[in-house]
Amino acid sequence: MATRFVVPEAGVLATILLRFVGASVLMLAFTLPRMPVRVGRKDAPVIVMLGLVQFALFPWLFTMSLVHIPAARAAMVLSTQPLFTLAFAALVGRERLSLLKIVGGVIALAAVGFALGDRLVATNPDTNTHKGDLYMFGAVLSGSIYNVASGYALRKYRALVVASVMIPSGTVAIAALVLWRGDWAAFANISASGWLAVLYLTSFGGAITFFLWIWALEHTAPSRVALAVTLNPVSAAVLGALVLSEPVSWRLLVGVCGVVGALVLVNWTVIVRSLRGDTPTPS
Repeated sequence: MATRFVVPEAGVLATILLRFVGASVLMLAFTLPRMPVRVGRKDAPVIVMLGLVQFALFPWLFTMSLVHIPAARAAMVLSTQPLFTLAFAALVGRERLSLLKIVGGVIALAAVGFALGDRLVATNPDTNTHKGDLYMFGAVLSGSIYNVASGYALRKYRALVVASVMIPSGTVAIAALVLWRGDWAAFANISASGWLAVLYLTSFGGAITFFLWIWALEHTAPSRVALAVTLNPVSAAVLGALVLSEPVSWRLLVGVCGVVGALVLVNWTVIVRSLRGDTPTPS
């Protein structure tokens, strides 16, 4: 939601760059006093490449999709990411393919579709819709590959170290793109409220969110982490109702319940083990 205050003033790329520069600074400021940010020479290219995939390619594809399709349609395509992550993870042996995970992913996808159904129906597709779908599908694939492949780095290094390398790597790539496009003048158009929104995007919407995502990938199965993306569209709609007084439909409430139910279903074995006092194991 904070992007609504910044993008109209600074543009898409400038907003993304500000978010990632601030997130990089905060991440390094938090990590360096606690531990050195060092990775092996053989591991560095792989970790940097993963950072470019998640923190440069993914946001670029995501943003390009929104140029051609509305947010509701983009959210539906993005909500397929848990199923693709599960497929990739099972393919490379990162986790076991289970009925609960498949059903949970399908339920979450259906819940998002139901919650946003009225907006999808109201949308008039144009000739560029397929471009937006392809861009978002590319974002889904890149995010799914990252969710699975990041295990290479997280098996060797702490989440703080990995985040402190990956996020700045993506930031450098985005800065190079902004420099090439010559979008620097857009920063002068940001108002005081816009800078407050940037502050939120760099902290809660940036460094904290990015680190928690990487930390979650370190501690549990990639498909469980990926399922969290289905919360984005419904939580944005809920916040829109609370902050911007946007109408709350019964479809939205059912969608929220569906997504929460899917999260509980996919994590059911972990919940049961925790209640029994057993030590949970990623699967």
